[in-house]
Order: sequence, then structure tokens, then C-alpha cells
Amino acid sequence: MHFNLVTIFPELIQDFVSHGIISNAISENKLSISTWNPREFSEDKNGRLDDRPYGGGSGMVLQPEPIIKTVDAIKKENKTYVVCMAPHGTVLNQQKLLELSKKENLTIISGRYEGIDNRVEEACVDEVCSVGDYILNGGELPALILLEGISRLIEGVLGDDNSIVEESFNNGLLEFPQYTRPKNSNYGDVPEVLLSGNHEEIRRWRLKESLKRTLSNRPDLIEIRELTSEETELIDEIKGEG
Repeated sequence: MHFNLVTIFPELIQDFVSHGIISNAISENKLSISTWNPREFSEDKNGRLDDRPYGGGSGMVLQPEPIIKTVDAIKKENKTYVVCMAPHGTVLNQQKLLELSKKENLTIISGRYEGIDNRVEEACVDEVCSVGDYILNGGELPALILLEGISRLIEGVLGDDNSIVEESFNNGLLEFPQYTRPKNSNYGDVPEVLLSGNHEEIRRWRLKESLKRTLSNRPDLIEIRELTSEETELIDEIKGEG
């Protein structure tokens, strides 16, 4: 899969992808990343991209032409699906990441200042995505969240593809608590069931803990879930325990 990241701060992207799992995936040709700076498509001699918004208001807005021309240049190289990161977009979830991971070529536009001239969306954007109901200084961090969330769903990017299955949100629930060595410490002990070697008891304990965590922190996920008979039984147990 190939990613095109449109940003006025390409060095932020390049530094991030030069570390960890994504860096390894690039080295192993599991994915590839290009950064595109709209300043290179500005007609202003100083590469200026922003201007005051019509109708008044504080702050500056990114002009449409440089960004649209950047996306046009990307499309001349390859067919691509274009996502713009903005607060008014559809909030990302694991299902959306899975859906976008099926694209062969994805372009992600990062905004700055007070936003991007709406003509960009009208001219060349397929979808607008948000990372949540809060405001950031720019779209680079949201773009990197999208990049990382999708990258780890690409086959071979993680060392163990099975690890994805048990993570939060992949099965509609928050992940169960995890423990490692030492078995006993001044900060608490590992639950005995995890030391038992009984795989069925461990599976049931993990499901119960996952349900308990989801009920406590994200009850909305339980409300929309079609519960199995076992999950209903475990939820009754949890509620009985207070």
C-alpha cells in the first residue's frame, strides 16, 4: 500500500516514519510513503499558502489552488483515494481503518491554521475524517494516527498478525488487562487464572475482563452489541459483583 501525505511540514511525517514498526515495514516493502508539500505548487514567490477568510473572522485559511494542484499531481502518478483530516469529518473507528486499509493508494491531506478553503473538499476529496471532538493546531498528528492505524492492519507489518485479533475494538470490545513477569511484585500480583495453564478458563476470564472494562469505560459499545449467551451471563456476573 502506498500513502501520500500532503502537508506543509513534511519533516514531521518523515521523522515519524523513520522509527519503529512503520520504518521496518517500509524497509521490507510492506508499504511506502511519499510526502507532498503544497508550497511547491504555490504561485506566490515566497510559497505563501494562506490568506484571510472571506466574511471576516480570526486566523488564516489555506488557499485551495496549491492543495488541489498537489492532489492533481499525485493523481497523475497513480489512482488514489483522498482523505482530508478535519474536525467536521467522520470520527475514526477501527471499522473505518479496516475499510481504508483495503485501498491500494491513499492520499491524506493535513490542514493548518483555521482550516482549508472548502473548494478543496469540493474538487478533490473523497472523504473527510476526524480523530475526535477536540481541536489541534494542524492535521499532521491526525494524519499520522490514520497512517499508523491503517499500517498495522496491512499483512506482514506486525510481527504477529494474530495480535491484531485480540486488541481493543477489533471485536467490538475493549481489550482485557495484560500481565507479564514478575509474577509477584510490590505493585500487585498476576491473577492466578493466567498461571493455571487452563486455556478455557483463561479465555473466559479475558472475555469477562474485556466486558467489565467496556461496561465501565465505553458502555455505548455494549448497547449496540449483539451479545452472545455467554456474554450475557458474564455481564450478569459482573453486575452481581457490583
